[in-house]
Amino acid sequence: MEIIGIQIVVMSFSVFMIYFTYHSYRRGFFEVYSLVAWLTIFVVLIISTLFPSIFMPFLSILRVARLFDFFMIIGIFFLLALAYVNFIQIEKLKHKIDKLVQDKAIKEDKKD
Repeated sequence: MEIIGIQIVVMSFSVFMIYFTYHSYRRGFFEVYSLVAWLTIFVVLIISTLFPSIFMPFLSILRVARLFDFFMIIGIFFLLALAYVNFIQIEKLKHKIDKLVQDKAIKEDKKD
């Protein structure tokens, strides 16, 4: 098995992101569930880069012509899911901020 340049780039990126994810976890930016999820994603990325033949059976089932197309479809779905989760979190934060501002305004109005 010959490792090509893009595989080296993907593995280097994944190893850096594993380190960065663990470092962020140690600093308390997220909990263990997020750590496990992100580590799983980066390890699967390394495995899929080193052994792309593992995913060949999925190509015939999904009727996708090339492995690259399969990974692009998976990537798009992943980005859409992240965008949706990000949207939900922003909406929750917006509602919390609105409630804090309203509570503070009512509290200051009662002082006057």
